[in-house]
Amino acid sequence: MTTILQLIPSLAPNDAIGTHTRRLDALLKEFGFETAIYADEYDASLASIAEPFARLRRHPPRGAWYLYQASTNSRISDWLRDRPRVMLNYHNVTPHELTKPWEPSIARVLWQARREIGNLARTTQYAFTVSRYNANDLLKLGFLHPLVAPPLIEVPTITQSTPSAHTNWLFVGRIFPNKHQLFLLEAFAHYRSLFDPGATLTLVGSTASRRYLGAIESAIHSYGLDSAVRLLSGLSSVELAREYAHATLFTSASLHEGYGFPFVEAFAARLPVLALETSAVAETVGDAGWLIADHNPLTFATAAQLLRHDPVLRTKLIDRGQVRLGVFDPTMQRERYRTIFATIVGSRR
Repeated sequence: MTTILQLIPSLAPNDAIGTHTRRLDALLKEFGFETAIYADEYDASLASIAEPFARLRRHPPRGAWYLYQASTNSRISDWLRDRPRVMLNYHNVTPHELTKPWEPSIARVLWQARREIGNLARTTQYAFTVSRYNANDLLKLGFLHPLVAPPLIEVPTITQSTPSAHTNWLFVGRIFPNKHQLFLLEAFAHYRSLFDPGATLTLVGSTASRRYLGAIESAIHSYGLDSAVRLLSGLSSVELAREYAHATLFTSASLHEGYGFPFVEAFAARLPVLALETSAVAETVGDAGWLIADHNPLTFATAAQLLRHDPVLRTKLIDRGQVRLGVFDPTMQRERYRTIFATIVGSRR
C-alpha cells in the first residue's frame, strides 16, 4: 500500500488550510492510501489527528510520499529539499511588499517563506494548488506544470435573518495590511455620510499586526465611527454564522488573496458580494459579485448603495453565488482529487 504523509507547519481547528488538510487526508484514505498528518505545531484538540513533525524527522519511513501544505516559512521546507517523492500543495504567501511598511520583521519572514518554497521547485515531483492565480505564482517560483483543484473547505449552512432597516457591511479576514481594512473604513465613512447614517460595519478577524490594528482604531475614531464599527475576533462557527446572517453586504477591499474562503461563506449566506478586483478574487467570485477595478473609496461606497437598493442586481448576484457553490460539490471535488493523485502516484480505489 502506498503511503502519503501530509506535512503542515501549523494545524489549527478553525483554519481553512487545516480544514483542507484534514479533508484531504480523509479522501486519500478513501482512495486506498495509507496516510498520516505531521505538523510542526498543532492545537491540543487535534492530538488524535496530527503527529509531531519532530517524530517524523527522527524516523522517516521508507518509500513514503511527502505532501507539503505550503503557506509560510518552516523547517519542514529544508527537511524536504533532498528527499524523493515530494508533492507540494500551495496556498500562496502574502507578498512581503504589502507588509513591510507596517511590520518589517513579519515581511522578512514572508520573504523567507517564499524563498524556502521556491527552493523546493527543483526536487518536487508534483505541485498543485487551489487557484490559477496561485498556479501562476508557482510558475514564477520555478515549478513546472502545476495542477489546479478547488480547496476542500466546509461550506457552512447559514440562514439569513430578517433584513435590518439599515445597511450592515461585513468583512471577514485577519487584521493585516494586505486585507486593506483601512480602505474599507474610508469607503464606509463615505457611505454613512452620503447614503445611510445608520449603517454599520463589522470586521471579523484576529490581529496579525498590532500596528495595523492601531491604525484601524485611529481611523475609526477620526471618521467618527466609534458606535458604527465592530471589531470581532475569536468567534466560534456559530457566532460567525450569526454575523453572516445579520449582514446586508459582504464587502472586501483585500489586495491579496490566494483564493478567498470568506467569499464562499458569503455565497452560502446568500449575501451579495462587493469587492476590489485583485489577485485571485475575480477567479473565486466569478460573476457572482460586483468587482471594482477603480480603487477609489467613493466609487466603492456608491457601488454599495446601488447594490443595496437595486433588487434585480442584488437577486442576480445572490443566485449566481448559489451556482458558484457548485464548485464545492463533494462528488466533483472527489473526482478532481482522484484524478490528481492517479496522475501522481497511480490509481487507488
